[in-house]
Amino acid sequence: MANLKKLFLFKIFVVLLFTNLSLAGEKKDVAKFEISDETYPSVKVVYDWNLSSPEDVNQALNYISNHLKAYTEYSPLAEVEIVVVSHGPELAIFAKQNHPKFKDVIERIKSFHESYGISFYVCYNAARALGFSKEDFPSFVILTPAGVAKLAALEEEGYRLVPAVVNKFKPVKEKYGKKSK
Repeated sequence: MANLKKLFLFKIFVVLLFTNLSLAGEKKDVAKFEISDETYPSVKVVYDWNLSSPEDVNQALNYISNHLKAYTEYSPLAEVEIVVVSHGPELAIFAKQNHPKFKDVIERIKSFHESYGISFYVCYNAARALGFSKEDFPSFVILTPAGVAKLAALEEEGYRLVPAVVNKFKPVKEKYGKKSK
């Protein structure tokens, strides 16, 4: 019985050896997947939200989700601190009156705040331009007098600026994405 096990293991070894040798001669045109201890160092980032509408917030949250996922999967010992500064038309999503319309997105925002400690700053100048006052926002929002000044202050504190650019992926995927065979 022990000899059969040894023979079986030897056969597997030989198959793997020849498979690796035959593959070693082949050169494939495949992108390198970069991953090391230095891929994602500990960092503080500020997402600059100046989106065209509240409807774009969910996609902007996807970027933050991907950011968190990258650290969780590929650099679990590194720390990432994330802050959002909202100073465009999207800030209307934070107003209490709009929560019923954007219930799922507001729940995601609250979850990011509670689970990951993400702070959400809202530009008070822009909020007033939309007719909102301090009372119109929930307690998880931090109103800042001027969003652009807050961005500069956070950069001075060592935060790295991440501009949030929301693109429509679906039409690009349909036109240029990988085609099924």
